[in-house]
Order: sequence, then structure tokens, then C-alpha cells
Amino acid sequence: MTDHVLDRAHLAEAVGNDIADIAHFWMLRKFQFLEPAREQFEIIVDPWLSYCTEPSQNEIMAYNMAFTDWLLFERPYRHGKTLLELYVDEPPASLSPVSLKRLEQVRDTQYFSRFGILDKDPANGMAALKDTRTDRRFDVYDPHIVQKEHWSDGAIAVRLACVDDVWLTAGQLYLYDIARLSDTAVDGPGAVHPEDLQDGFDTSCISFFCAWSATSWAPRGAT
Repeated sequence: MTDHVLDRAHLAEAVGNDIADIAHFWMLRKFQFLEPAREQFEIIVDPWLSYCTEPSQNEIMAYNMAFTDWLLFERPYRHGKTLLELYVDEPPASLSPVSLKRLEQVRDTQYFSRFGILDKDPANGMAALKDTRTDRRFDVYDPHIVQKEHWSDGAIAVRLACVDDVWLTAGQLYLYDIARLSDTAVDGPGAVHPEDLQDGFDTSCISFFCAWSATSWAPRGAT
């Protein structure tokens, strides 16, 4: 393994640990916001899981990861800021300056989308991804995506962030759609329709992530 690959691996691990520390910090304070947030998420997404009497462990895990991802990165909590933004603005005394610098970059660059997989470089752990909404290309360090051989012709829904000039995946959520990109280009997961915005709750929380989640996890039989 070359030095630059090791450097990227260490950076990805450090960023992952930083994000895990944020999740732990807010989990200790969850009584302040958890129940209203979960209710809001379920109204927006209306997941099939809510109607299932015996969901599998994988389904439960995927739902919890999606909820946590939205909670940390997207839901405005106080003064219009997310939990990530509040943590970076007022970091705990235990947070090192190096970690704070990384998290500031995550805050400023992170976003969620669906990406087509253009190419993979197993030797360097790199995946060339194209945003299905903007056609922008990203060269992303993520061995997990690279190692999944069947992740090829469909789209991977994931959150990216750029830290120290390296694009990485942020968070734990990877959701692969086997449908060909050409079949979902116009009205695929995440497309927002006027009727989606008429439920009477704060629409500032309805990001592409929520719209994608709602169309991906709709109750079975729904359109």
C-alpha cells in the first residue's frame, strides 16, 4: 500500500471517529430533541418499517442509520442550525484543534445525493462517482464502495464531504439502488412533487435526503 493510500485511509478513519464522537455527544443529550425529531422524520418519510410488524434486523439498522444521518447533518435544531453545526460552533473542551478543523470542513462541504459509479480503482480505494442530479464528478476515497463488486450499474445514495482536499464518504449510510440510472433519471428516488409539501409541517427539513428516503422506503404498494 502506497503512502498516499495510507494517508487517505488514516484521514477517513479519523473523520469517521470525529463524526462518531458527535453522535455520542448528542446521544447523551437526546432527551432534549429525540422524540419530536423522530416524529417529524416519520411524518416526512412515512417509512414502510412503521407498518411492518416484524421488520428484519437489517431493515431496523438501515432505518436507524438514516434517521441518525438526518438528525446530525440536516435537521435544524436550534437557531436554524443542525447538530453538526452546533457542535462545531461550540465544541466541547475535550475536542482537539485537529478534529475541529476536520469537522469544520465536513460542515462546509457535506451533502447527500445519488451517484452513478463511473469507475473503481481497487489499488487506491478510489471510486469515480457522478451526481445523478448535477452530473458533477467526484473522485472519492472509499474502499467499501470499491470492494462491492455488484455495485456497478445502479446508483449509490451516500453523503460526501471534502476534508484536506480529499473527498470521502461521511456517516455510515450506504444505500444501493440496482435500477439502471437511465430508468430513474427523471422521476427516481428523491424527486419532489407539489403534494409532498402539503402536510403542514416545517418544510425547511425536507431536503433531498428526506425526499429520497420517502420515495425509497414508501409503504409497500404505495406509488
